Amino acid sequence: MKKIVLMLVFALMATLSVAAQEKKAEESKAAAALPSVDEILDKYVKACGGKEAIQKLTSRTAKGTFEIESMGISGGFQSFAKAPNKTATVIEIPGFGTVQQVFDGSKAWDSNPQTGLRELAGAELAAQKRDADFYQTINLKSHYSKLTVKGKEKVGTAEAYLVEAVPNEGSAEKLYFDASTGLLIRTDTERESPEGKMAIEAYMSDYKMVDGVNIPHTLKQVTPMFSMTIKMEEIKHNATVEDAKFNKPAN
Repeated sequence: MKKIVLMLVFALMATLSVAAQEKKAEESKAAAALPSVDEILDKYVKACGGKEAIQKLTSRTAKGTFEIESMGISGGFQSFAKAPNKTATVIEIPGFGTVQQVFDGSKAWDSNPQTGLRELAGAELAAQKRDADFYQTINLKSHYSKLTVKGKEKVGTAEAYLVEAVPNEGSAEKLYFDASTGLLIRTDTERESPEGKMAIEAYMSDYKMVDGVNIPHTLKQVTPMFSMTIKMEEIKHNATVEDAKFNKPAN
């Protein structure tokens, strides 16, 4: 049980010759019909409210709940973010305790009742640094050494453009942008954790405008061990967030 909770914390493959040539021609035609990376990212930024609206924001606080229905686990969380790259998340897990994750702009930690305080390094730290970029929506190209449009796939009932993103450090990621709305609706990542590498599928939905910026209010994370749904109940922008929120957690 405790191992599963920990994984939660770190909180998603001559007829033959002709056939091959025809397939290659079809693939080339399909590739030519796909939008470019820049077109997809530009549409994404516009769908999120536009660069100007995004840059007007300097902080974000959020409150909500999480639930792992199959295990009967639910609880509350709070998150704090401050430009350019500070974040802190506090999760309350009944029967386990308080879990904290913090990035102060250069260093990152997590803290929970079972393992205590742990400073992140290597690929874990690099991932936290990417996630902490307050303006990540408009800075995606700076976080990845290579972005490639791989095709068009279904995400639920939506058609989505799949972009393979190779970070400056860590494993390649898959980003799925809704072909109709332009919004990011799924990511597939492989993240390091104390229990080893963990594949995470994240689904973003229920986008709502908050202060001119489109933000997903429902996030579903799927791992080999569990599925967790997070629902945002309150989001506020440009409120004062004290730097003390990003101090190293207590042991």
